[in-house]
Amino acid sequence: MGKMRIIIEKCTTRFRTELHGKLDTLSPKARLAVITGMLVPFAAGCLYTTATAIAGFGKSEKELEIRHIENLNLPVQESDNLYDNVYGNEKRTEE
Repeated sequence: MGKMRIIIEKCTTRFRTELHGKLDTLSPKARLAVITGMLVPFAAGCLYTTATAIAGFGKSEKELEIRHIENLNLPVQESDNLYDNVYGNEKRTEE
């Protein structure tokens, strides 16, 4: 596990330094173009996902079915006293 972590950290550091090197050479207009180029497809995907979710809301192949929660068959305890249930049915003397 330790070797894998070291390898991942080395790859991350190398990727980060190369990316910083390439981005530092860009002019401000080029940086703006890169950011815009990434933002437009992301925004389009978000709008498409939202629009298809709203348009398809309530549409399904089968009719809505309401199911009720069934009764559970739980074992019945003889005593409702928590002390008896935990420590046994021994009689306690009240002081």
